[in-house]
Amino acid sequence: MSFLRVPPHVTTCKQNSRVTLRIVENRVAFGFENLCYRCNVAKVQTCPITEISKRVILQQQNQHSRSEEEEDNADDAKPAAICNVVECSKLFNPRLEAMEMAVKKIALAILSQTSDVFAPIKEILEEDPTFTSILSLNSTIYSSSTKAPSVSNGTHKEDGQKQEKNFAVANLKRAVKCSLAHLVDINLTDPEPYYEPLPQITALFTKDILKIEWSVPSAECVKVSSGVRIKIYESADGYKVPLEAPIFVPQKCIKKIAKTLHSINLASPFSSSTSRGNACAFSLTKNLTQCRSYIVEVVINYQSLAGKAMQTELVIPLKLNEKAHLKPLISASASSSSLTLNWEDNSGCAPQLTSLNLEIFQDGMVDKGEKANATVVIPRSCFKQPIGEGNLFSLTLPTSELTCPIVWKPLDVCRKYKINMSSQYSSTWNGPSSSSEIFTEQEGNFAPDSPNVFLRCPIHQFYCQYQQRCMHTSNACNNDNNDYDGCESEKRYCEQDVCYKGGFRCGQQCIPKELLCNGNFDCVDGSDEGPDCENTCFQLTNPSGNFSSQKLHMPPYEIHWDKIVNTAQNTKVLISVQSTHHIWLTFNKFNTFQNQHIVKVYDGPYSTSPLLLSHNGSTKPYSVRSSSSDLFVEFPSYLSTTYGIEAFYTSVRSTDDQFLPGCGGYIYGDGIIPKSLATTFNTGCFWYIEATQSDDTLLLKTNISDSDAYRKLQFYRTLMVYDGWNTDGLVLYDGKECEYKKKVTIYSITHKMMVHIKIPIWTTTPNENLDFSWWITTQKSTPHCNNHFEENTGTIKSPNYPTFYPNSVDCRWNIKVEPGSKVRLLFALFETQADADYLYVYDGPTLRSTLLLTKSGLVPTPFVVNSSTNQVLVRFVSDEDTSSPGFLAAYSSV
Repeated sequence: MSFLRVPPHVTTCKQNSRVTLRIVENRVAFGFENLCYRCNVAKVQTCPITEISKRVILQQQNQHSRSEEEEDNADDAKPAAICNVVECSKLFNPRLEAMEMAVKKIALAILSQTSDVFAPIKEILEEDPTFTSILSLNSTIYSSSTKAPSVSNGTHKEDGQKQEKNFAVANLKRAVKCSLAHLVDINLTDPEPYYEPLPQITALFTKDILKIEWSVPSAECVKVSSGVRIKIYESADGYKVPLEAPIFVPQKCIKKIAKTLHSINLASPFSSSTSRGNACAFSLTKNLTQCRSYIVEVVINYQSLAGKAMQTELVIPLKLNEKAHLKPLISASASSSSLTLNWEDNSGCAPQLTSLNLEIFQDGMVDKGEKANATVVIPRSCFKQPIGEGNLFSLTLPTSELTCPIVWKPLDVCRKYKINMSSQYSSTWNGPSSSSEIFTEQEGNFAPDSPNVFLRCPIHQFYCQYQQRCMHTSNACNNDNNDYDGCESEKRYCEQDVCYKGGFRCGQQCIPKELLCNGNFDCVDGSDEGPDCENTCFQLTNPSGNFSSQKLHMPPYEIHWDKIVNTAQNTKVLISVQSTHHIWLTFNKFNTFQNQHIVKVYDGPYSTSPLLLSHNGSTKPYSVRSSSSDLFVEFPSYLSTTYGIEAFYTSVRSTDDQFLPGCGGYIYGDGIIPKSLATTFNTGCFWYIEATQSDDTLLLKTNISDSDAYRKLQFYRTLMVYDGWNTDGLVLYDGKECEYKKKVTIYSITHKMMVHIKIPIWTTTPNENLDFSWWITTQKSTPHCNNHFEENTGTIKSPNYPTFYPNSVDCRWNIKVEPGSKVRLLFALFETQADADYLYVYDGPTLRSTLLLTKSGLVPTPFVVNSSTNQVLVRFVSDEDTSSPGFLAAYSSV
């Protein structure tokens, strides 16, 4: 037996490949020559053939040797004279079958090869003239969807037989081409460009129906498709176990969704959706188990040839009612070195859980298109489960490298992260994603109780316990100085190699990196525990709240006054509110060492966010507002409560207005609305004011001098005061409607007030017309001054009447007479501090009722107030200075 070889004299490299078919000693020789990169390389595979197929191969050899002009007209030309007309007519069908068998064997031979030589199979089939003629679609074909041309009787009978043969051969070519579609880009010769690059398949099981969709390689392949074969396997531990016998679906029963997209529905056994007596109604013979994984396989049949098997994984979902909760519950806690997750798998398929997918986003930036900082797939073997709890899981990272070799990168200290978690039940089925935000908190560890510390001594000195005195730090690690005998602190950490290995240098000393910011002074100069150490950090998530400098633990020895500044420790807090709100931050106490300890506020979740405020000293800074729902604050904590800060924050609904320092703010309790730092604003400045207690009220007031009354009057016309924090709330003061007064006093109804100041556009110089301020004080609730009357007649009077009433009171009288009657108030005396202390009468039981009367100052009496209902509410308020006799009134039912 001999094989086809490339002649040894071939030395010229050509950028093409060639596949040839030859008959060598009664065997088909399939020759492959790759002349692109190497020469004289040929590989040949052979397979046995019959006498009939031998004639077919000889015919192919003769056709290949024709000239280029004859090849263009090959469809009309007669085949090579291998046999006479009668013999060829008898052998046509056997030859066709033999040709089909030969091509299939050749295709199988190609597919069985693992050598890299067969990688460019697409180029090989395109270039080889033999396979190009087999795979071409230049001739018209017919199949189940195209009819062969009719052959008329008479003189053209022989031509008709020839044409019918051509159709049969072309139809076979089409089937061969489509069955090999996964090896060659069939669109090169396909006249219709509607095709998928590769066959695709999807399967979905819902409402007891298995819906399978798949793509056909091209629209031309649809014409030769005779149907599909469907097979379902049960997937277990990487093995496929056939679930039932194959299902053969004819082409006429397949639903055509698009030109190359087909589908079929398979009903479950005994399903009510199965149509009895319908030849195209197919169903499964076995039920598919919930939460179990299956492999669905579809093979397209092209006449008697089979295409490449297409497979997809299918997981049968759990049948749940509408109230079932699929989303797993998750709780997370983290530190810089570990992450702990606890969750409950409510999918109903917890036994099939294989792994957990984690995505960790730094600063919670998942909604901004940021990539995950870490993506970890954790196998089930790493989980812990309580005994008897099949759907409760816990996990702590990092884990033991021996039992669970997961690569885990520690998280940054004092930083916000967002974790996306999804349970995986198979290679293609993930549970619903669940997310949680975490913050890597850290507890303070400042407790320097060692006597060998430098805090006892003046600056640049440390305390030597052996000699019971302070020593200078300049001679640290100097073994030649005998004055330091017995001072172990001075002789520690003198190995310079430690610094070269990533240690921390402090003077002549080098301490290991692990000792930096550990709460103890290891360096004699104390620089390893500086104020920049991330000692304490925490997160606040309530809509409003407060925080302050921590009081550090006092060491059991006296600290030299020169070292008080060195006892400060850095504290960090992250404020996070709901995503649709801004954060206003204000400072009620502020006292830090000037130019030593700086309070910094960042507009975002971390210290890498834009800096909003940097302030130190003893003056209070202005309020700041975030542009997002996060605010990050760094501030010092001290051993003494004399120093430090106290801050309050609140959240308000987001707006598009840009924050400008000094324009607007937040005031908690008593405070001041200062003159603005800006000169012109489009929408004005909003101040949010809140009393310290929910049952307290607020007082807003200011004074005007006559010398600049005109300009202040213009300013007042731009002032609006609302009760509450919404412009839809009750208007307490409207500068456009109120008369000009030298003194303006405004009382709130609730514990919140909003002031809207719109600066006149004619302002030309900085701070012009703004050289005065509004003062805010809290009106403490006075329960003993709340009175209820239900008699038809009675008397009400100001506290201490007839002597002067007290300052800062908020008294109320609720009068109720019998239904159907009305209340009449007769005032016999009325004298209060003008434009400061007011009496209000409401036509109803609340401060939201219609206002009947507002009086202040010395008012002529008597005067009468009549209600329209059987209830009235009388309110009397006074500020913190100057009082008067007050009022006296009698009421009756009318």
